[in-house]
Amino acid sequence: MSTIFKSVLMAFHLLLAVILCLVMIVLPKNIRHMIIQYWAKRLLRILKIKITLSGEVLKFLGKDSYLVVSNHISWLDIPVIFSLKPMTFVSASDVKTWPIIGMLAKISGAIFVERNRKSSLVEVIQAMNHHFKNEKRSICIFPEGVTSNGYQVLPFKSNLFQSAFESNVLLLPLSIKYKENNVLTNRTSFHGSTTLFQSFKRVAKSNLIEVVVDIGRPIKPSQSRKDLSLKIQEVIALKIN
Repeated sequence: MSTIFKSVLMAFHLLLAVILCLVMIVLPKNIRHMIIQYWAKRLLRILKIKITLSGEVLKFLGKDSYLVVSNHISWLDIPVIFSLKPMTFVSASDVKTWPIIGMLAKISGAIFVERNRKSSLVEVIQAMNHHFKNEKRSICIFPEGVTSNGYQVLPFKSNLFQSAFESNVLLLPLSIKYKENNVLTNRTSFHGSTTLFQSFKRVAKSNLIEVVVDIGRPIKPSQSRKDLSLKIQEVIALKIN
């Protein structure tokens, strides 16, 4: 499929998102999540991105709620994970300003953190605890805080791990990596000065992208918060390298 054809399909898909956002405002949350999951799956089909899932798949797809801990490479990470299982994401507050994607994030119930305001972390952890208490749905965090180049896992920040201790939920490591022609690629990476449009153009030029998602074993929130984050960072890094 040519880049131009993909771009046309993508334009219609984004228009569909705008229409869906207007409709979903009045719908129950579970229906909204089903619609957004469908939209995410269709997005990946348009971009010709194949998902390979391995590891503790049944636990991930089951009914239990986890604090899912993932590395972060691309704007595609959230549609990839959401296409597999709807969940609540903790995202940077600037995502709210992204065209269309920001609307979908807000309607899906994302929890936004303001990186430059320390008190925001306390509010986010409280929101996460409230979510675990009242909703049977996992939360996904990206503790690197920024996107990487896809070849390595950056140091994890341990702040948001506090919610696992306070809510007594298991943590589920999730590693994500992108391949092209069966070789690790940075084509999908969205870091540095790369804009969202530039990243999309790079992704659209390939019909051979595969995203490998591996689910680790659930981990109890024990030891210190810092030790726990280091442990999960190592688990995920082993799957990337």
